[in-house]
Amino acid sequence: MTAASALHDALEIVSAPHRWAKEAIALDGHGNEVKPLSEKAKRFCMVGALQRIQCSTDDYGLAIRHLRKACGQLSIFQFNDQCSHKAMKKVMRRAIDAAEAA
Repeated sequence: MTAASALHDALEIVSAPHRWAKEAIALDGHGNEVKPLSEKAKRFCMVGALQRIQCSTDDYGLAIRHLRKACGQLSIFQFNDQCSHKAMKKVMRRAIDAAEAA
């Protein structure tokens, strides 16, 4: 796996609005905060989706760096919690493009 493929797989997880979470790394079906690897986890923020796929530490670190740059002035968590679903997907695609170009 590469950082680009990790980001792509994470985007697949949150591509549907009902699978995306704000103000939590991961949520269960009732809106309770859970760990991203929990079998109860149903919704994820961008970071939670990356953690869910369980890529290597190196790929995770590179993916986070690309995602951080794609978020501009905001932290990943600030961007995730303040943006629309459409904007989140756009920033993840930008991070994928940057990872593929690296």
